[in-house]
Amino acid sequence: MNSKIGTLAMAVIASIALWLIGGFVFGKAVGMICVMIGITLVGLAAGNCMNSPAPEHK
Repeated sequence: MNSKIGTLAMAVIASIALWLIGGFVFGKAVGMICVMIGITLVGLAAGNCMNSPAPEHK
């Protein structure tokens, strides 16, 4: 698997964990911070994946 896709998959898993922890464990304010961090994490990983150069076709 490509390392950038692996990074994206790990970011999605980490953000799901943050969303669940923020939604069910913490209160309203800390939960929203966890959700915002999760969204930012996935956005940064997707931006990193899209910023990669395309493979050359021969």
